[in-house]
Amino acid sequence: MLTINWKQVYQTNDMWVLILYDISKNHYVGVPVYSKKQKNSIYLKSIKRYIVLDEIVDYNYSSIKKAVYINGKKLVITNDEFKEVLLKAKDTFLNYVKSNTDNTPNGIAYNKWCKDKLDLINKETHTIELKVGAVCWVDLGYNIGNELRKLRPAILWRSSSDKKMWTVIPITSKRKNDKYYFHYDLITESLGTARIENLINISSSRIKAPYYKKDKVAKITKKDNDEILKTIKRYYAFENVNTKKVPNKKLISKRSKVKENRETVLT
Repeated sequence: MLTINWKQVYQTNDMWVLILYDISKNHYVGVPVYSKKQKNSIYLKSIKRYIVLDEIVDYNYSSIKKAVYINGKKLVITNDEFKEVLLKAKDTFLNYVKSNTDNTPNGIAYNKWCKDKLDLINKETHTIELKVGAVCWVDLGYNIGNELRKLRPAILWRSSSDKKMWTVIPITSKRKNDKYYFHYDLITESLGTARIENLINISSSRIKAPYYKKDKVAKITKKDNDEILKTIKRYYAFENVNTKKVPNKKLISKRSKVKENRETVLT
């Protein structure tokens, strides 16, 4: 099995790449390696090759075929060169962001999102007690298109064993009363509607603070829990669960047909 190391050059399907770091055991970030000088390229003396930081991309493990050897030695850059590459990569990214964001609210919002993400990464473990069923303010990050906006209340639905990851369900500020089967109007009217379609897994670092109603930390009732579970089964498992709340019959029928077709393919 091929082992992928930082600072080393590998052969992919169509070129050599220098691996800078890994995202996971199956995903890596690197830059193309060239034998001749390119526009905005950097020369690395230890491997006698050029790299272009503007072309930094992600690579799947399956696309990396083998380590590159020259005269029986692995092609690896020095520690000093690696530090220089990382520093210049940082400058490259900063210049890119500066050139592609303007002095508009959207541009400033994006730059603030970058700052907020750094703050989340460097955030110390919070002291608030996180409990299943409680409602808290969560930071969902910078929204793209119609995604939910940055900061909003959400139900703490489930957690990992160490509580470093949480599954949360965002809620609206007001009841929707729209009868969509992927929405559930919470019993406490002031808590609005649970948006099951936006259920998401997040780091506990994104949980900012408890959400208060009438000077108490808001939480869902047992009935809320049971009804939300039914809604989740309808939405994610295509299960028709008997409930007093009338679902959107056309949507349910459509999803049932999708389930039947999927099961036919699988069998």
